[in-house]
Amino acid sequence: MFFISRSIYELILDANAEAVLEQAIRRFRWQQLLQKIDDALDRRDERAFYEYSAELIGLGNDD
Repeated sequence: MFFISRSIYELILDANAEAVLEQAIRRFRWQQLLQKIDDALDRRDERAFYEYSAELIGLGNDD
């Protein structure tokens, strides 16, 4: 059986928790940007559309 020390276990948990949190934040921002792009299209606001689209591209696709 494989045993790891408590401190290593805690480091692994911390790293996993941080990764999950970062992914959740990115997905939330992704959804925000999609909504802002939709709103910009509805308003025919070309500047906002390109601004939010560029940010979305910079964020990358999480899915």
